[in-house]
Amino acid sequence: MSEEDLQRTARLERPEQAESNEQPDLAADDVPRAPRRRVVAALGGVTLVAGIGVATAIAAAIRSGSTKTAAGGDAVPAAHRSPRPTASPSPTATATATPHATMAVATKPQYYVDNDGPKAIALTMDDGPHPVYTPQVLEILRAYDIKATFNMIGRQVGANLSLVREVSAAGHTITNHTWNHADLTHATYTQVCSQMDRCNDALANANQHPTIFRAPYGNWSTAVFQACAARDLRPVDWSVDPRDWDTANVDAQDIVRTVLRTTRPHDIILEHDGGGVRRNTVAALRIFIPRLLDEGYNFVAM
Repeated sequence: MSEEDLQRTARLERPEQAESNEQPDLAADDVPRAPRRRVVAALGGVTLVAGIGVATAIAAAIRSGSTKTAAGGDAVPAAHRSPRPTASPSPTATATATPHATMAVATKPQYYVDNDGPKAIALTMDDGPHPVYTPQVLEILRAYDIKATFNMIGRQVGANLSLVREVSAAGHTITNHTWNHADLTHATYTQVCSQMDRCNDALANANQHPTIFRAPYGNWSTAVFQACAARDLRPVDWSVDPRDWDTANVDAQDIVRTVLRTTRPHDIILEHDGGGVRRNTVAALRIFIPRLLDEGYNFVAM
């Protein structure tokens, strides 16, 4: 073989070697996890809430009496809504489709519910199913006859299949929230697909076939959008973040105040029924759901 042929062969082999370094069967736990959730700041809008009334309601709502009171008791947290859209964004803005995509590849997730009435809002519950807190959330939703969206972690489904079926039977939407809440910021397309597929497989055991995907921590990337398109999953984020996940610094009173002060028509509210101790979240739901209903809002499942 001539030297020119050897050089041509070397050039052709390099890409194959690089590709072989990827791990298509990489375990989900090898995807890096973020040490903390990304804070999403909310847009303005003021709905005044009487601090004393909320505090009294919180005390009645938490039967265990373990809710931590914020220092000073009167501090109202800054509004927490996603800063990414500066105007009502197109929920399905698209870029060029990849060879594997079966639907258009989005360039941003959906932040709002725009087609469900003038005062429609969506309540989303992340990181379940949880055997303690998910049933409590279902009880509250049933009491007020409203629907929500449950973004479920695949590895928690197997031990809670009957609970997953109960969520679905009640008319709520179940979505894919990865296998193990991995941070997908730097994950490859193959790793993202693995996270999605393992979660879908787990939910299929409860006869659930999601059409929506929510990225943990709200961390989106080109690879995530491409995988969503390939798996026919609509990427959905949120526009109101009351930080109920920050249990060390945010109590039930903070959650209620943030939701009531910042929620506007078409918003998607982030809450959690799993991923930690959610007593404060459950207590807050008992307070702000009827308040929002009294203001004329209509809760819709996505």
